[in-house]
Amino acid sequence: MDLDYRALVNKLWQDSNKTLASALFTSCTGISPFLAQQICSLTGLNPELSVAECGEYEFTLIYQKISSLLREVKDYPSQAYVIFQDRYPVEFCPYQPAADHYKSFPSFNQACDFYFTSKLDYLRLESLKTNLSRNIKAILDKVYKRQFFQSSDLSRAEENEKYRLWGELITSYFHDFKKGDLLAVVENFYDGEKISIELDPRYTPMQNAQKYFKVYNKSRKAIKHLENLMASNQEEIDYLESIMVAIKQAESSEEIDEIMEELEKEKYIKGQLKKRSRTSPSTPRKFISSDGMEILVGRNNRQNDLLSLKMAEGSDLWLHTKNIPGTHVIVKLPRQIKSIHDMPDAALEEAALLAAYFSKAAESEKVEVDYTFRSNVKKPGGARPGMVIYEHYWTLVVNPREDRINQILSKEVKHDE
Repeated sequence: MDLDYRALVNKLWQDSNKTLASALFTSCTGISPFLAQQICSLTGLNPELSVAECGEYEFTLIYQKISSLLREVKDYPSQAYVIFQDRYPVEFCPYQPAADHYKSFPSFNQACDFYFTSKLDYLRLESLKTNLSRNIKAILDKVYKRQFFQSSDLSRAEENEKYRLWGELITSYFHDFKKGDLLAVVENFYDGEKISIELDPRYTPMQNAQKYFKVYNKSRKAIKHLENLMASNQEEIDYLESIMVAIKQAESSEEIDEIMEELEKEKYIKGQLKKRSRTSPSTPRKFISSDGMEILVGRNNRQNDLLSLKMAEGSDLWLHTKNIPGTHVIVKLPRQIKSIHDMPDAALEEAALLAAYFSKAAESEKVEVDYTFRSNVKKPGGARPGMVIYEHYWTLVVNPREDRINQILSKEVKHDE
């Protein structure tokens, strides 16, 4: 296939109101939107550049790059490439792409096989994640609804605090009233203001006071009971939110299986996961900081327990987002680091960024991350998977949306490396 320079330029000029990439796509048969973007990028031109702003220089670069690509394809390229975005394959091509993340293959057929197999795996994974997230969200909605009603009941119970004051005031001024009175107007000895208290004419002043004390005492018991219920409810919310985070960040069907196994053991689902032999359990994500320290990041709650309570040593650094569902992060520290002041700044900041990135607050710009030595982290008896308490900690504020996070993620050490 021959390419005529002047014919190409004339076709592009017909779409002078479009961007260069868009004009290439609409004007040239066989050029996809992706290829049009690549042609521009490979020549160093902005794909969003308007055709009206282009001249002989730009058109010559485009013509030469298309001609070069045609020759490569005609001569059967020795390599092919699969392009990744957010760890997942998005395109494949027979030329070295203008992309940050791609994988090369010795033949075009191998690249195609890898791309479509990975694509199918990705679609299956997304389907599993969507279905499981929907189920957990339905449970969460019920727990949040229960929390709303408990909060309303608590507010009503707390309003009964006034009955203690009424009982005290009637007791103090009982000699000023008698049985049959409907109202007691007295001075509040806490603020000096006048206050009106309804009286039941069937009872003496002291009996009215006892009635108000009884209502107040009953409310106190209700408040304590509701506070216990709400604390338990919040623990369940925190746990289920952490499950949602783990589902969102899962990178394989094996990780989803591990989450489902956890949910079965916690009695949230039953009989959904067929018993089958699996490969070895997933391992924590592993990163190397810019100053050479190993950073481990849990993938789910049970792995968080294993990472923090079994794999990490007491002298290692432990990190977690403050009051936000997320993963456990461990920085493996050399034994010569005895004080938090000896902790390298780069490793600390990068670990904190990872803790924020792999949490519910990943889209926020200011995230508080607590950090302490692993020896200060404990798991209470009967606590749910991934739930721990800690003391003697410091707090760092980071932005998981800053560009540096991509550099840190690129340093992940894969298990096959």
